[in-house]
Amino acid sequence: MITKCFKLCVFASLLFVGSACDDEFLDRKPIDFLSPDNFNTERDVREAVNGIYKAFISDRNEPIYTDFIVDNGYYVDYQLLWTRNFNNEAALVVNKWSRNYSVILRANTVLHYIDEVEMSETSYNQFKGEAFFLRALAYFDLSFFFGDVPLRLKPEGLDEADKPLSPKEEVVEMVLADLETAAELLPPKYAADNRGRATKGAALAIKARTLLFNHRYEEAVDYCKKVRELGVYEIMPEYRLLFLPEGEADNKEVIFDMQFEQHTAQFELSTIWYTRFRSWSGYQVSYDLYEQFYSTNGLSIVDPDNTMYDPTIRPTGIAAPSNYIKEGGYDNRFQNRDPRLHYSIVVPYSIRDYNLTNGDPIVYYPSQQASANFTSFRVRKYVDYTDNGVNNVSGVNPIVIRYADVLLMEAEALVEQGGYNEAEVYDLINQVRQRESVAMPKVEDVEGVGLSPEALIDVIRHERRVEFAFEGLRIFDVMRWEVGEEAYQDLRGFRPGKLSPYVSNMEYEVYAVLSRSFDASKPYQWPIPKVELDANRGISE
Repeated sequence: MITKCFKLCVFASLLFVGSACDDEFLDRKPIDFLSPDNFNTERDVREAVNGIYKAFISDRNEPIYTDFIVDNGYYVDYQLLWTRNFNNEAALVVNKWSRNYSVILRANTVLHYIDEVEMSETSYNQFKGEAFFLRALAYFDLSFFFGDVPLRLKPEGLDEADKPLSPKEEVVEMVLADLETAAELLPPKYAADNRGRATKGAALAIKARTLLFNHRYEEAVDYCKKVRELGVYEIMPEYRLLFLPEGEADNKEVIFDMQFEQHTAQFELSTIWYTRFRSWSGYQVSYDLYEQFYSTNGLSIVDPDNTMYDPTIRPTGIAAPSNYIKEGGYDNRFQNRDPRLHYSIVVPYSIRDYNLTNGDPIVYYPSQQASANFTSFRVRKYVDYTDNGVNNVSGVNPIVIRYADVLLMEAEALVEQGGYNEAEVYDLINQVRQRESVAMPKVEDVEGVGLSPEALIDVIRHERRVEFAFEGLRIFDVMRWEVGEEAYQDLRGFRPGKLSPYVSNMEYEVYAVLSRSFDASKPYQWPIPKVELDANRGISE
């Protein structure tokens, strides 16, 4: 389908969705179409660049849905990807391919025509840098999920529609080159009315990610340091606000995210996750993820030495707390846990919502939603449960990369390359662990000092799991670490039928909700969509 799109778009002069606004980046109500023949003014180029961003956010499942096809959760519509039994006609496979090549198509057109338009040097550098950045981001995603892909670096006529696959290594080198160019062209930050555009820091951070994910550790360390040396980013004290619209204005942690607006669903510019996580029960969180959130003493809940965690201690009655997230709820199972647990997951007997009429808290009893949610855990991240249902169409921005990721990437790359300074690695991890609203113990105070590289990598991998839950990063980690045997296991949860408002001595039972096993013969990478194979004669299977 994407090749058909190529042919149609080339034949019709690569039509673009633009923006009706000269100055306000976030006001992106689509106008009609902008043809390359009309690239005459700076405004034309700005609208075309905004069209690249529009293509980037066109699949509103991205990037969060991938957490529900690994070991963080489950959703029935993703069943085939969850079991790894999908083929090259699966909708989400086709959508990922199509969305990325749409971004590439639009970016290539901007890069091809921008030199013909008179504009200020500042605008020229910014628009060109944004096009390079977004093209690189699309090719990074394609290279990771599909491996070898057709490399298209300019608008192409029908005679160039059939394009062979380029080796993944060649695609990665192109991504790195584009990101380097983007970093040279882009400013470190923008005024508030252009918040959300690609910056120098975004290009450097995605380059660090590309290097790390391709096991080029020494270079990855260098680029993580380049991001830190900009002095633009810092850890946000309130973890919860990272994922809410109210936290976006003063946010210095997010480096690049997907820009959405509230109440623009008719233009598909509002995010879907607020409604899905707030109103739907079917996005289920796995018990395996829940179990990863340690007690506040820094010990795992399965550690026999963890005296802070005793699931046999329970209250005899049930009463809804008014400050559940801060206090930890009814049950010792959920008290004194890493605060990121309650910022990320709705656990049984916690406040899941508020009454639309009177604003009273609604307690989550899994038995009442057992037909849709089999694990007894829902998602809290990206949802403001205190707004009383006002903002059902949300403008919350799914995060692509943030400063905490840069810190943990640098820590991982330092350990993987060897010869690291232990204190330096500990400090990078501790900056993430000890943000004000999380305040988990330092590595040296719990895991200890003098850890082996293998043990320290395990610490970093755990930290990534709990820090970035439901941000679309888990699948990248599972695939690049090749930990499928660990990640693709049964979906487990608390049996919801036992968790009702009428049980005074809350009965918990962990059981296998759905079976799954890891087949090592199946590749991690996704197949090239059948529609592309059918249309692109340059590809041979």
